Amino acid sequence: MTAINWTHPSVLRVLEQQGAKDPLEWVETRARDLALQAIEQGWTGPPYDSFKLADALDIEVVARQDLDDARLVAIEGKPRIEFNPQRRPARIRFSLAHEIGHLLFDDYADRTRYRDMDQRRADDWQLEVLCNVAAAELLMPAGALPIGETTDLDLVRLLDLRAKFGVSTEALLRRVIRLTARPACLFAAARTDDGRFRIDYTVRSRAWTPELRSGDVVSAEVLARCTAVGYADHGVEIWDGQELRVQAVGVPPYPGDRFPRVIGLLQPASETVPDDAGLRYVRGDASQPRTDGRAIIAHVVNNRAKRWGGQGFARSLMKRFPAAKDAYADWPAKERRLGALHIAPAADDLWIASLVAQAGYGPSDQPRLRLPALRQCLESLAETATSLRAEVHMPLIGTGQGGTPWPKVRDLILEELSRRHVRVTVHILPNALMPEDADDSAQMALL
Repeated sequence: MTAINWTHPSVLRVLEQQGAKDPLEWVETRARDLALQAIEQGWTGPPYDSFKLADALDIEVVARQDLDDARLVAIEGKPRIEFNPQRRPARIRFSLAHEIGHLLFDDYADRTRYRDMDQRRADDWQLEVLCNVAAAELLMPAGALPIGETTDLDLVRLLDLRAKFGVSTEALLRRVIRLTARPACLFAAARTDDGRFRIDYTVRSRAWTPELRSGDVVSAEVLARCTAVGYADHGVEIWDGQELRVQAVGVPPYPGDRFPRVIGLLQPASETVPDDAGLRYVRGDASQPRTDGRAIIAHVVNNRAKRWGGQGFARSLMKRFPAAKDAYADWPAKERRLGALHIAPAADDLWIASLVAQAGYGPSDQPRLRLPALRQCLESLAETATSLRAEVHMPLIGTGQGGTPWPKVRDLILEELSRRHVRVTVHILPNALMPEDADDSAQMALL
């Protein structure tokens, strides 16, 4: 939730033209899809190279030592990013990604994005925070971080990971908070004129329940001690009546601001083991979910076949639930577009979800799974599961004919399903290997 009174013209334009309700959610989704599309086309990392992404988007990039940081300009109607090459490599990657974030706003050419101080608006920070969010999503996309790195949330240790993965503090911590099973909340804040701090945005782990809204203003001694970029501190404080462990670090300020912004983590002062451990891995066949409640079996289908059931997991589903297979075959061909979701009843309190996220079928040099389409399918599946009050069971979707490494798929499931508190069980066949990077000590259940 946000308490920000959005006033910046570029943001208001998005709200009006795109029908977006929350600019933070809108920019996060746009940037995430942009990164997933680039990965499909061969963009690799970490570290993810912002120069290559700019090339792929046909954006001219020019070095200029007279600039403090970077800026986006329009030359003869085409975007150009100008940057200071003397900055640290990780900072340059973030700055370029930040400027690419400005391109998500179609009025980017109206004036040079940020950097003309004589044209500065008091609410320019609103646009800057959205582009920071975009940059973080671009540089640390799904699959970029091993989930084992998200158990220990000591900020000093996490900051050391920045060099390992070649990313900024903001990008790293956003990915950490998406994956961790511990109750924690990431916040980004800026100092106000009265010495307090405005919360610009928050990202909650799926086990975090206290409410902290973007736009809220807090007094915090830990944040006040982060007086320079790189300065970090921690302590236990009372925020909104709750005793919390606060960890924070200073990061580069908004253009023209005197004090650094502050990024940090909130955790309960006394932490209990969370009920929601994210994905649950079990040995078995996903076509036979072992549950006493309502369940949806999810699988990935391609956008060309008129029916599923030819081989693999779909064949197992067809044998057990022929009516669900027939219902999919009756689905109009025009509906089988990438990103679409088909739900068919299979038995009492059991449904089959067909996720149209694979482009075609057969041998291919490139993965056939389409990550942006999978994200859309999972988003729709979360809505359906919530409406039906059902849990979701699945095999290692997208990794077979889809040809995509499990960590990329796993992160999308965590972001779209687990984050919305949909219980997900991943079934691994008895003799199959555990997927790369799965936590086989805390999540594995040998049945």
